[in-house]
Amino acid sequence: MIFGYARVSSYGQELDLQLAQLSAAKCEKVFREKDSGAKDDRRELRRMLRALASGDVVIVTALDRLTRGGPYKTLSVLQEITSRGATYKSLAEPWADTTHELGEVLAALVGYIARKTRQDILVRTAAGRERARANGVRFGRPPKLSPTQRSEAIARCLAGENTARVARSFNVSRSTIGRIVHASK
Repeated sequence: MIFGYARVSSYGQELDLQLAQLSAAKCEKVFREKDSGAKDDRRELRRMLRALASGDVVIVTALDRLTRGGPYKTLSVLQEITSRGATYKSLAEPWADTTHELGEVLAALVGYIARKTRQDILVRTAAGRERARANGVRFGRPPKLSPTQRSEAIARCLAGENTARVARSFNVSRSTIGRIVHASK
């Protein structure tokens, strides 16, 4: 079976052009929706993926109709299609056509490049974080209390003052004071 998938982001847009292209591509059933491509869980996309069987073909007018989540999200959807034994074809991107061997090779190559790029980004990001830490950069939320306030809160709690009362005086939660006191022990 040849499935088509058409999507626009908002109700002000129309599906007419995509539907005409998918009809010309001989799609037997077209799943259509008006929803953001940034959303991972779209009703009609999920319905189409569940309907796929081995030997089916999914045709889209362009890969960005499947998702707007970048190459990794796109590859995830394409992987889900192929994991069900189906193939896919993009009318706008001739390389994204696994209905023939060259398309399968190109799609695998693009997938490898995307995974490698993602791994390189993760390595560079981790190295950048380590350099920043070595240069004294602190990550995360800034502390709610200054070092002086922290010392005062610890001293007051250790002197027996109620944690809730100390927290109210600094306009923070009891758990914040509790964490500060616990960390000081």
